[in-house]
Amino acid sequence: MSEDNEDFNANKEALKLKEYLDEMSSHYLTDQIFVPFGGDFRFMNAAQNYKNMDAMIKYMNKKYPNEYRFEYSTPSKYVDALKELNVKWPTKNDDMFPYSDGPDAYWTGYFSSRANSKQFIRRGSHNLHATNSLYAEKMFD
Repeated sequence: MSEDNEDFNANKEALKLKEYLDEMSSHYLTDQIFVPFGGDFRFMNAAQNYKNMDAMIKYMNKKYPNEYRFEYSTPSKYVDALKELNVKWPTKNDDMFPYSDGPDAYWTGYFSSRANSKQFIRRGSHNLHATNSLYAEKMFD
């Protein structure tokens, strides 16, 4: 799509992405930034999404070559790139995976913390379900 086209929005979207990356980079120890793309129940049309990502990667590399380099990657390639930097990483002991699905909406420890509590809840849920089934059977006798 030509930049003269009234539907062309790469400038606006590129600026939003750059502002996001500028903010995000302030929280990283290195200049390597990993940006996962996607999310739950989003981006159902893979062909269209990759076409859009390809165009945005090309546009961002052209527009901001001195600030960022955009490329497809994988978590393992990202970790390998970090290993090459020989950075002394801090040790983290509290919740390991804060997850946000909206502004000011965080799910800290969603995957990793309070494993014992989660096991007790699962067992309790199983017991409640079994008890409800037994009660229902008894009521029909």
